[in-house]
Amino acid sequence: MKCPKRVRPAAVALLLAWVAVTVSVAAVPGWAAKPKRGNVPHLLVVSRPWPKLISVRILIGGGALADPPGLEGLTALGWSAALRGAGGRGRQALAEAFDALGVQPGVGIDKLGTTLQADVAAENLEKCLELLADVLLHPTFEPPQVEAVRDEMLADLEHLQDDDGALATDAIGRYLYRGTLLGRPSGGTKASLQAITAASLATWHAKQIAAGNVHIGLAGAIERPQAEVLVRKLLDDFPAGPAFKPPASKADDSGRRLLLIDKPRRAQAQVVLALQTVPANHRDALPLLLVNAVLGGPFTSRLNREIRELRGWSYGAWSSLAGAPGLATWALGFAPNARDAVPAIELAVQILEELRRDGISPAELRFAKDYLIGAHRLGLETADRELAERLRASELGLADDDIDTFEKRIEAVDHKTVQRVVRERLQHDNLVAAVVGSGKALRDKLAATTAGFALEVLDPGGLPEQTAQKGLSPAQRPAPAATLSAPATQDDDGGAGMEEEPDEP
Repeated sequence: MKCPKRVRPAAVALLLAWVAVTVSVAAVPGWAAKPKRGNVPHLLVVSRPWPKLISVRILIGGGALADPPGLEGLTALGWSAALRGAGGRGRQALAEAFDALGVQPGVGIDKLGTTLQADVAAENLEKCLELLADVLLHPTFEPPQVEAVRDEMLADLEHLQDDDGALATDAIGRYLYRGTLLGRPSGGTKASLQAITAASLATWHAKQIAAGNVHIGLAGAIERPQAEVLVRKLLDDFPAGPAFKPPASKADDSGRRLLLIDKPRRAQAQVVLALQTVPANHRDALPLLLVNAVLGGPFTSRLNREIRELRGWSYGAWSSLAGAPGLATWALGFAPNARDAVPAIELAVQILEELRRDGISPAELRFAKDYLIGAHRLGLETADRELAERLRASELGLADDDIDTFEKRIEAVDHKTVQRVVRERLQHDNLVAAVVGSGKALRDKLAATTAGFALEVLDPGGLPEQTAQKGLSPAQRPAPAATLSAPATQDDDGGAGMEEEPDEP
């Protein structure tokens, strides 16, 4: 059996104090009391007659947000360990049973939920569901397998220190959502992972399994009546509990901050800038998606044009909207040479400020609509992709028909609405930046940047969520730069080449 995949741990805090394993799972907000069993979870079926394959996706609500304080990483460790022994089968026997069906099960963890997944030939669906039902309902959490998964996750934490892009993203999340469940590390910390035992996993698992908290998704060569019979036969051992309801987060309003994570001798810098805005189920979310397409979605976006094409400061630039309870994170990023990092950051901030001031043009709006509609159709092209889209919509709290009405609702967004949303929702006064790069090369230049950030330098194991420094308010920032204009010249190689930083004296 293929080793189950886990999402790379986010918001890693290696220096947290040791936490005792007696922390109660019930202390996590969102869980209800455990009722009687005998209920069937929500079933979602996407029928496509050909090919004769079926994708199985089981979504369990809560994700890393369900980890009790002090046991961060419990959900990631728990569901990974569940695939190593369940229903009376040890790791070898379970692997052989899946292999006999030609199935390689996996697990994906994010902040909001966990997805158990497998693709199987239609004739083997019932046997596959039997195995997944055991993984879901009857994991054994054998101590040797728990230890093996823990060791892998601890190794992931070590590897994270060498992934500069992930470090920058982690720092943003940990700072923006500090003091909340969202600001904690999905993959845990060294201390929290070592505090997890087989007993704590059993307690945690009992809280995860409730009919309202689980969605069974089947996509491919199957009709709903057949799916209902199989699910009722194999997956009816659930308490009648509600879905995990994550607490909402309050938007950060502490001014502009820039966190420089010092990695000596880096010739390149990884840059991520982010702000908070409305969640995916807000009425302004679709206009924001359109604006994001203009800012940094497709290859022809403003960020790509200004940073990559006209100046050659980075091989690419991007922006994205990521949903969260009560909020969404609007982030953008690029990876310039260290010598270009500061002007690239200043330019990105200038692009954001001009976007908020001037909005987008009618032509840009038309292009963004066409781009999003095309991407939406591509996302529904296969049964498994459509199933993933529908499960994600459910995870974000969207209406049941949001996927089906997406194109119509996108077309209905007018230019006046988009201009209003840009002004109201792009709150760049509280922009946060994380830069991973050489402190020697960048510290002084970043401290003097015209982008108006309060600078703090951290080592790679630092804790952005514990910083007490204030950001810069609008009154404390320099005057805005002049309107954008293309540079007269650029390097023959586009200016994005790598340079070696001089040795430390």
